[in-house]
Amino acid sequence: MKTIDKETETLDKSLLWDGKTPPAEGHGEALVSSEIQEIISYRPHWIIRKGNILFLLIILFLLALTWFIKYPDIINGSARLVALNPPKLITSKVEGKLLKLFVTNEQQVQQGTHLGYMESTAVYKEVMKLQLWVDSIICSIEHDNYEILTRYPLPELTNLGELQTNYQSFQNELAETMQTLTSGYYVKKKISLEKDLNYLGNLKNNALQQQQLLKNDKQLQDTEYKAYQSLAKDKVIAPLELNQYKSKLIAKEQSLKQLDVQITNNDISSHGKQKEILELEKQVTGEQQKFHSALLVLKSDIEKWVQQYVLAAPEAGKVLFVSSLQENEMISAGQSLFYVQPQQSQFYAELMAGQKGLGKIKPGQKVMIKLESFPSEEVGYINGEVNYISDLPNRRDSFLIKVNLPKGLQTNYGKQIFFRNDLSARAEIITDNRKLFDRLLGQLKQVWER
Repeated sequence: MKTIDKETETLDKSLLWDGKTPPAEGHGEALVSSEIQEIISYRPHWIIRKGNILFLLIILFLLALTWFIKYPDIINGSARLVALNPPKLITSKVEGKLLKLFVTNEQQVQQGTHLGYMESTAVYKEVMKLQLWVDSIICSIEHDNYEILTRYPLPELTNLGELQTNYQSFQNELAETMQTLTSGYYVKKKISLEKDLNYLGNLKNNALQQQQLLKNDKQLQDTEYKAYQSLAKDKVIAPLELNQYKSKLIAKEQSLKQLDVQITNNDISSHGKQKEILELEKQVTGEQQKFHSALLVLKSDIEKWVQQYVLAAPEAGKVLFVSSLQENEMISAGQSLFYVQPQQSQFYAELMAGQKGLGKIKPGQKVMIKLESFPSEEVGYINGEVNYISDLPNRRDSFLIKVNLPKGLQTNYGKQIFFRNDLSARAEIITDNRKLFDRLLGQLKQVWER
């Protein structure tokens, strides 16, 4: 170590050579050892020689990135998806076997299409046959066309299960209503009464003609009696003979009175027949109204059965199976079976935001909605725009914000999310998408002002 220190001291003195007086021969070799010579001749790596420049370039590059990179201000809140016309869920109302399936998964159906039916004591085909008959009859009798009952009789059905009793009660009402039709009792009786009225009308006409004849004859008798009365005053004829002519005149008057009574009795009989016809028409109307009511009751009973045992599409759309379904599979009451997705549905989101940062929220700002049921790392998030901000808070001191979804339920990854009721989500409202450079200057400004 002492040798190295001496050599280093000799080297330092040699380095102080003024360049004019040459060193003694062999003096440099003696003073500089091989280790020092190696250190002096070593060329440092370029990163050491130009490290400051490189570091400066990196700093400038990072500063340049802050000009292009944006870091938004975000307000978080809870949200839920809402649909104006959401997919309709179809559940089983009874427990039992799924006897029949009429559709396949993703099949397009119309409103009211039967998707299948559950096990019941009634035979599905017979109930549908009865329903078709009832609907046809109702459509006709609403236009007072009861004659369709003779052309389209009630089908004989014996396997209606719960509806059998109602069906038999309706049969009794139908039998009474059939009597009001053309070939029924009421119509025949009305025709008979109308014929009686015609006969009474003819009798009245004959009586009126006889009455007119008797009146003419009486007028002649009056003229003749007055003439004989004048002769009796002149004593041309005897008073006894005048009394005979007076008796004939009284007989004519009696005949007229009898004809008046006969015409009155005829009117009374005609009025009675008209009353019978009115009562008959009232009975016919009453029976038809009872039949109409019984028909509507039967229709209501059939619809209740259909609602309980038949799975029908509530509107037009695509049928989506909730799970794999097979015929004769046991189904529990309330079990979800199908979704019917309408052809057009509109969606929006309802966001509840607290007071923190509420003043920065404005209509038109972008919103990122991340569903809890669908991980955003795999599915992505739904883009939205603020549409409405409530002026008043709710009970929890939060404000309602409505968010439009321009692309519906399609995520930024291009994946379509199937809507279900009460889908909860987390919403992030981008209130100010500023550059990192601006944020850095703002922080430096705050430090400077302090």
